[in-house]
Amino acid sequence: MSYGHIFMDTTGQYLFIRELGTGVSCRAQLVHHLPTGEYRVRKVLHRRVPISEDLPRNIGYTVDADIQAIIQFNNETAIVDLLQKSGERDQLKIAALYSHSTHVDEKKKKYSRVSYWSLSNGGDLDSFLADYQHHIPRPFILQFLSQMLTTLQHMYTACHDRLGPMVHNDFHTGNILLHYPSDARSPIPDFHLIDFGLATPLSPASIADDNDFLLPEPGNPPVWDIPRLLRVVDKLLVTWPEEYRAFLHSGGDPIGTAYRLLLDLDRRFQYILQEHRRYVYETKDFSQRLTLPDLRPVIEYVNNCRATLDPDGVETRDHPLCSQAYMRISDAKIAAPQTYSELETITNTRDLPGPWHIGYLDPGRNYQVLDLLAVGNKDTFHRPNEDNENSDTDSAWGDE
Repeated sequence: MSYGHIFMDTTGQYLFIRELGTGVSCRAQLVHHLPTGEYRVRKVLHRRVPISEDLPRNIGYTVDADIQAIIQFNNETAIVDLLQKSGERDQLKIAALYSHSTHVDEKKKKYSRVSYWSLSNGGDLDSFLADYQHHIPRPFILQFLSQMLTTLQHMYTACHDRLGPMVHNDFHTGNILLHYPSDARSPIPDFHLIDFGLATPLSPASIADDNDFLLPEPGNPPVWDIPRLLRVVDKLLVTWPEEYRAFLHSGGDPIGTAYRLLLDLDRRFQYILQEHRRYVYETKDFSQRLTLPDLRPVIEYVNNCRATLDPDGVETRDHPLCSQAYMRISDAKIAAPQTYSELETITNTRDLPGPWHIGYLDPGRNYQVLDLLAVGNKDTFHRPNEDNENSDTDSAWGDE
């Protein structure tokens, strides 16, 4: 018999597998969703302070790091939830949001803010580039352009009625995940955009006071995403010899053509943005709404390139990318949960943000959860639990 940590959610029970990483505001954990058998990502906000007043609608209005993190947490879940409900989800290459919730320990006045997301099994693009030592083939770059441009186009148009164009506002290699579908035969991954905490409407007409969307400063729209996307393309092209990169940018290659088309769109938008700011400065009229250039002509061009239509063609076949040793989440070493043989040891777990429960696991049946442990006549044991004085897990957040 073994013991493991169980998280409870409206979508069912989750078995804790291992830590994935810790960022400035959140900790990411790999979990196994027991009702479906899927592996997912649990994000836990470090900041656990209660909110006794209305949050500002722009992180620039507060220097409090706790409040900024909570604003971004609320904004991300609200934005992704809205995008997922806007239709054409099959064209939206983002991490899927399954649920989010806030658990409250009234006795200690501590809040645990949690969200559950789909898992991308190839890591982030930044780590991939750091480990990969070969030139990246055209189909890889064109797939990136096709999927990310299509996702951005969806953001720029899907929320027009309510919010107007929505920019991601934090586009970089660390926020792009690679995913290899279980039935994929191609070494070219899908690309998923993540971390919408800073996503902002370009110039919303009006938003109700009771929602969680981040707002831009009046007359100062957020930077749109295409310049940052082009910087990512530059990083991908660094893997090519310098003389060939010059050829790509000269227009003799489909990647170079797409690059120049995007540069042209950016120049046109920068002119529109300059005129918009001049108008707002002179008139103090903040009601004028901005529109973003249409990305569809560039998307159509990229999608019709031969290397896009035939990703497993001559250039990719026998390429070192095919032998890249990426780990799949189905591998036994990755999928095995963290378990404990003694109840006292798991009961005293300190560095695991809760609330979590203790489950009886059967290693002989793929760690099936047989039951949850109850303590005496109290509610099911979990940490933190205000009914159990020994259930303090504040050290998991670095609290004293």
